[in-house]
Amino acid sequence: MDPRADMMTANRLLILDDDPGALHFLAEIGRRCQYEVALAESSADFREAYERFDPTLLLLDLHYDQGDGIDVMAFLKRHECRARIILVSGVDARTLEAARRIGLNHGLAIVGATEKPVPFDVLEALLLTHRDPEPAEWAAELQRAIDFDGLTVFYQPKARVVDGRLVGFEALARWFHPTRGEISPEHFIQLAEATGQIAPLTYLVLAHAIADHTAWAAAGHRLTVAVNISAALLRRDDFVDTLCELLEGHRMPPDCLILEITESVAIRSPSLAIEVLGRLRLRGFHVALDDFGAGYSNLAILARLPIDELKLDKSILKAASETRDGLTIVGAIAQLARELGLRTVAEGIEAFESGGWLADVGVDQVQGYGIAPPMPSNEVLTWIDRRSSPGIG
Repeated sequence: MDPRADMMTANRLLILDDDPGALHFLAEIGRRCQYEVALAESSADFREAYERFDPTLLLLDLHYDQGDGIDVMAFLKRHECRARIILVSGVDARTLEAARRIGLNHGLAIVGATEKPVPFDVLEALLLTHRDPEPAEWAAELQRAIDFDGLTVFYQPKARVVDGRLVGFEALARWFHPTRGEISPEHFIQLAEATGQIAPLTYLVLAHAIADHTAWAAAGHRLTVAVNISAALLRRDDFVDTLCELLEGHRMPPDCLILEITESVAIRSPSLAIEVLGRLRLRGFHVALDDFGAGYSNLAILARLPIDELKLDKSILKAASETRDGLTIVGAIAQLARELGLRTVAEGIEAFESGGWLADVGVDQVQGYGIAPPMPSNEVLTWIDRRSSPGIG
């Protein structure tokens, strides 16, 4: 199986219409537009197919012998449907518009409403507009975004718990597609990993982060910037040398750059991680273990890895804020980190009020919307200038 197959959603079209001729016509257009197609001639068939087929797009007739589209939309509301919906019907335009508004009021994604008979070109245009690219198309579009600067970098600040002092930013890749809007990082990072595009993507983020850090330093701000590094880059023989060349081009000290690897990468390839991270630490870079506590956490690896920062996943912090046992666990991890000479960073902090208990258990830094959401590079210096001490802790 192509590893990209699960990276992006397949296009699945479910059609409800009790006219066999219309159903065949609509299905043919759907297949021509490269959708997987499922058909339903009644509301009962539709309910069964919806559960089984998990459609990404629905084509709903509003009027048929044993039901109506309003009832079907109520069913979709109860099931918290997120698929896009196109309404078709032979009813008058006013009734069709009323149905569209009912669907929108239900919170459904009504993306089209057209009267029967549906012109072939109108329906084809609607289906193509709301069709997601297939995995190979996604990969090609991502490559174009990498090659022609279609990706950008946002920055989320990190601050000390004890006094709220800003210490740095994490660089986060963002993809704003020209026609599809913002693409989730969870999607395109996985896709880049599966297609071998993660190296050029990461080098692009590094180049942006290093250049932006140079601008912050020129403005008098001594800060760090963190960048996520994948296992694929750690395996490249030229990674460390290429990274050093990037820094030398901007005269950026290596101790201003924090390289983050996930706990899962370290556990899967401990020998590789120890070797490469050791070289990076010898060159003066800081190294962080990211997402600690997101799954099975190997405490023993903390003593083996040449890291100097431990980032606590928001899931373990959420548990700590809700239960005494969770709080005890976070306190124990923070204590162990301190004894090993590691900084601890709490991720996903939503409010400054968290600073009190985080300080009590010995967490050093915080990152999350409680400080600020990720921001584009052209807003960073303005945000720093207008920021006053939040006084957490």
